[in-house]
Amino acid sequence: MAVKFINTKIDAWIEPGQTHNWVYNNAAPREAVWSAQAVPFSTGDSTKGFAEVVELEVTRVWRKLIVTEKKPYPQSQTVDVTIEDEIHYHVKNIGTQKSRYTVYLSAIY
Repeated sequence: MAVKFINTKIDAWIEPGQTHNWVYNNAAPREAVWSAQAVPFSTGDSTKGFAEVVELEVTRVWRKLIVTEKKPYPQSQTVDVTIEDEIHYHVKNIGTQKSRYTVYLSAIY
């Protein structure tokens, strides 16, 4: 068994009660089990103080399989098949203050 770790490079701000919807395209390997985690950044400063409580939740993770058939030319009796996996996920701010975060994905295969 192996684990793949992906930094999505998301850098987003989210208001309390708000939900963001994200998609990771061309997820590989196909046989992996995927998970997502929202990781908050500390946003305090020396003038306002560093006291903060951030609560973020990944409320849903799902997979979308897209299979596309393409004929090399219109009269062709053969087709080329393209398969793409997407990982979709929602991040919700369940806290009481505006928060900044990133998302890390992991795949176990």
